[in-house]
Amino acid sequence: MQTQLRKMITLTKYIKINTLNASIAISTSLLLITNTAYAISCTTNTTTGLGYQTGTLSGIAPPPFSPNNYAVGDIIYSNKGTVKVTSFKGTEPTYNCDVDWKWYNMGITTPDNNIYPTSINGIGLRIQESRYWPYLSGGALYRANTDIGYSGNYSITVELIKTGNVTAGGTLSGLIGGSRANTATGPWLIQISWASPVLVQPQVPTCAVNTQTITVPLLTPSTSAFQGIGTTLGTRPFQLGLTCSGGDNGTSTNTYITFTDANQPGNTSTTLTLASGAGAAGGLGLQILNGGTPIGYGPDSSATGNTNQWKVATIAQGVSSYAIPLSVRYIQTGNSVTAGSVTGRATFTMSYQ
Repeated sequence: MQTQLRKMITLTKYIKINTLNASIAISTSLLLITNTAYAISCTTNTTTGLGYQTGTLSGIAPPPFSPNNYAVGDIIYSNKGTVKVTSFKGTEPTYNCDVDWKWYNMGITTPDNNIYPTSINGIGLRIQESRYWPYLSGGALYRANTDIGYSGNYSITVELIKTGNVTAGGTLSGLIGGSRANTATGPWLIQISWASPVLVQPQVPTCAVNTQTITVPLLTPSTSAFQGIGTTLGTRPFQLGLTCSGGDNGTSTNTYITFTDANQPGNTSTTLTLASGAGAAGGLGLQILNGGTPIGYGPDSSATGNTNQWKVATIAQGVSSYAIPLSVRYIQTGNSVTAGSVTGRATFTMSYQ
């Protein structure tokens, strides 16, 4: 889950940090897999212009659960869902391949013992038709150049498996997998996506940022105090506050943060760029420090592994508040420093993983 807090850092003699919004979300990436060159070629009566059918899976709604009630490998949730194919002409989807073929049913990532990883830490996905994915269908081969009909509605069983420590909830969305012809690299026959995002709700602590406005008084140094590029001075402390609640006994959540340079969103250095304009100081930047070390900046995203995302803490159930200690200082970036106003802007994104 992500808490986005937009801090505006404004410096004349101080840094002012304004929180613009706060929300929590976890997103998953949609992986679109297109047909690849293969020794077998298939056609289908699709209405989409794609070389395969598309379907959606509904009927999966896991209730809230306590992660401590399950061991690694246990089934947290299991239910039959319905795949509905709506992209075909006529009464049913049909398939025709130019060599003998079977269905190869599979997910979109590499499974471990038939369990596919998800975007949620400690949660895996296992899907069963006649057997667990991935598998090659049994029985005789379908004959080449023969139209084969397939139901536009069918059931598959979805299981959520505990694969490790569950420290945050999230959603399952986007492409799940489907069927190819003969092998995992054969042409797609059908791709299945979630009909709507599936909410996974472990009963772990949740946190929200309670810091609405931060003002950090800075020193007003003389330009002569800067002795060359890389000179730092005027360090002043501040902190971000979290309020946390909920969760079953013994649970915890992992808290991460990414700072983004609002003046230059593509900046991944450790120096916050400053606004230019009439009356602006020259030859200076700002650094935000974590434990005395300058942080790097990255995209405004809660995605796991985001550039320059760093872990704040593992917050255990029962901890009602947590302060993130930080500080800010000047850094000389040019050969000389000219007097004037200093204005920097940054946002930060919290991610609970």
